[in-house]
Amino acid sequence: MDDGRLLVVCKDDSTLEVIDLETSMPAGVVTASGFTPHEVVATDDGRRAFLPVYSDAPVGSPGSDGRRVDVVDLLTFERVGEIRLGFASRPHQSSLLSTDRVAVSTELDESVTVIDQRTLRVVARLPTGQAESHTFAVSADGRRLVTANVGPGSVSVIDVPSRALRGVVEVAEKVNRICLEPRGRYAYTADQGSPRITVIDTELVQRVGWIELPSIGFGTAVTASGSHLVVALRAASEIAVVDPRSGEVVHRIPTPEHPQAIVLHPDGVRAYSACDADDCVVEVDIRAGRLLRRITTGRNPDGIAWSRLPTPAGMG
Repeated sequence: MDDGRLLVVCKDDSTLEVIDLETSMPAGVVTASGFTPHEVVATDDGRRAFLPVYSDAPVGSPGSDGRRVDVVDLLTFERVGEIRLGFASRPHQSSLLSTDRVAVSTELDESVTVIDQRTLRVVARLPTGQAESHTFAVSADGRRLVTANVGPGSVSVIDVPSRALRGVVEVAEKVNRICLEPRGRYAYTADQGSPRITVIDTELVQRVGWIELPSIGFGTAVTASGSHLVVALRAASEIAVVDPRSGEVVHRIPTPEHPQAIVLHPDGVRAYSACDADDCVVEVDIRAGRLLRRITTGRNPDGIAWSRLPTPAGMG
């Protein structure tokens, strides 16, 4: 079985660390072209990664304004190109839209930018209608996209084929991180002022409920079956596993300090989170509700992504 790799962005080192999940050891490290990368995504074949170069400041604060995305070869662990966005944008998150398109949040432009993976050229800009569109999630079919707009405390719902903003849902004073169940119907984002997750119906473009948490949430992810919502409880240093239908917290898994984003393994059992205060990544079993292992990383790990093992060109 291809257990794959974890791509871990270590902000204080301005590096992308590639960890082999079979051995828990680094396979390679790539230095970004600038300060500071936050998030990353790998192509479906595991051969390349897209690493936005964001800013030296937190979201909404004064600082440098990145305008490029590094292209990384995951076979040679080298930067092999860059996407120049042409405008100050603070590109933060990158995600695949399809086999030939990658989307990048460009929050200073109040948009998500779509890039052709082959030509590395911008082909579209999807308006969010809000400032600080820091993170986003895409439905499995690539047709629905939602953004978490941090400072405005809102969520934008975008129809990707038409490039149309379907609407903005007001949530709270401040939100962060967002996920979308695979069908693209329900989105989940964490209120940063209260321990709760909001549930948004993207068809109705409205808030339809709250899920109460034991502590303020941060990163989220929904399993492919839709049966589990996994939430990083950063201040509590725990990962919660929630039944999204009942709102019941079924597991609380202690972790090292400050878990961030949540990434799911394709096996549907394991989840990963970078714990930035302890310079490590954790692997948890979301069914059993237990910590499986801790993997040491570089300094201040934040964004992570799962990647399959790359196949050399001409072999697959």
